[in-house]
Amino acid sequence: MKRIIIVTISALLLSTSPLFAQDTVIVEVPQTARDYVIAHPTDPIVVEEDLTMGAAIPEDVELVPIPDAPDYSYVYVDKRPIIVSTKDRKVVYMSQ
Repeated sequence: MKRIIIVTISALLLSTSPLFAQDTVIVEVPQTARDYVIAHPTDPIVVEEDLTMGAAIPEDVELVPIPDAPDYSYVYVDKRPIIVSTKDRKVVYMSQ
């Protein structure tokens, strides 16, 4: 019985620990926006830092708006389309 209580308490403590908190929000970018970006490639840019989901694109990078999806803009990095949230410049989609 003691073992069950200890395991349960440990699991509760670990699940509420900030060490395991996730702050990346998964955003479903509309397919029409992804199709537009693929159909309208731009000259690729160079970004010094590694880009991952949720990373912010530097302010000095010019973003290209997506006409039918005003919440999103895009750039090409290393010939890969990167879609970002227009309001905070955070990466919400990266092609494989």
